[in-house]
Amino acid sequence: MEIKETLLLPIEATKKVIRVTKALFAPKATEIWWDKGIRRELRYRGKHVIKADLCIGCSMCARACPVNCIEMVPTGVKKPRAVPKVRANECIFCGLCEDACPTKPEKAIKLTDEYRMIVEPGTWDNLSKFIFEPENLEEAIEKAKKMEELLEKKKQEALKKKQQAAAKKKEEK
Repeated sequence: MEIKETLLLPIEATKKVIRVTKALFAPKATEIWWDKGIRRELRYRGKHVIKADLCIGCSMCARACPVNCIEMVPTGVKKPRAVPKVRANECIFCGLCEDACPTKPEKAIKLTDEYRMIVEPGTWDNLSKFIFEPENLEEAIEKAKKMEELLEKKKQEALKKKQQAAAKKKEEK
């Protein structure tokens, strides 16, 4: 029995060497996928994009969120009063926030098909700081302030005209 085992030993070793060399030249099982431009599923929901200039501050997205990961941050202007911030470590990427958004034709909060959401290193502290914030928030606030100023000027002008018209009616009587 021992002679048989000693004769089989080189054969088994040769089989292992062949298996290892095949594995060396075989294609990789895993690849760097974000460089390949992989087609995503039709309904894939990835990274959030929040457009502050489209947001009306209704907070429907925060109400629709089943895990309460959307926080409405005040802006200091009348419209939008607040804009959403999404905590990515709590989000389940269900897409209900996008469905609830009433802005048309384009949504103020949208889930893209972008895969890349890498946080280095992947500790809980870094993940808890990973927040999707509105794009161009400062520009949208400045634009809203200018609009408020214009509306206030128009109201003042209309009030002056009404007062002048009332004064003319009194003079005519």
